[in-house]
Amino acid sequence: MKELIDASFSSVNVFPTILFAVIILYWVFVVIGALDLDFLNFDVDTGDVDVGMDADTEVDIDADFDTNVDTETEIESEVESNTEAIISLNSVLSFFNIGKVPFMILMSFFTLSVWMISISTNYIFHNHSVIISILLLIPNMIVSLFVSKIITTPFAIIYTKMAKNNEDNFEYQGKICTVIMTASHEKMGQAEINDDGSTFRINVKTKDKTTLEKGETGLIINYIPEQKCYLVEPYKI
Repeated sequence: MKELIDASFSSVNVFPTILFAVIILYWVFVVIGALDLDFLNFDVDTGDVDVGMDADTEVDIDADFDTNVDTETEIESEVESNTEAIISLNSVLSFFNIGKVPFMILMSFFTLSVWMISISTNYIFHNHSVIISILLLIPNMIVSLFVSKIITTPFAIIYTKMAKNNEDNFEYQGKICTVIMTASHEKMGQAEINDDGSTFRINVKTKDKTTLEKGETGLIINYIPEQKCYLVEPYKI
């Protein structure tokens, strides 16, 4: 254990170790309820992409027609190019499960992989050069992306199914839920609900200025499709 600690905080491994320590600290805050699981989370849309452009340049209406046509063609071409680029980027992000699972879960496995590979490679090659360790981080991160994808694929399947359940908008109105992540009117939380013997985890927000802490029960009164969450109010069983 002492050798592992010494290797972790050596100059060639200190960066992955600090990054891994930050992730551990994040999970500690999640456990005590100070941070949400969806912290830094974002969605990736692999479907149709709408690209808007704001033009500050005015086109002279008296200009030659051919010039206007050429300008419109160039703008359309640029929009199509930007759209294709965004779709390609979203496809890459989706491939690595970014947007399919909470970002911090993905980041946790990625960081763990980077840290383990860094410790192993520097030990195997007896590397004590910081410059070489930095260069080794590039292939390390690439490999870790694929490692995190493989590990998080089961999570992606689960979260995709959960998202589908929310999109189907089960008739949860009037049902009792148990809060597992603090929710308020401004801050989205999470709750569990039993439906025909199955347990589902749903996103919830409270009504008005009320707050529901972890472990408290609430009554589901509505579904908010824009935010993909349920509106709940305090309810004691």
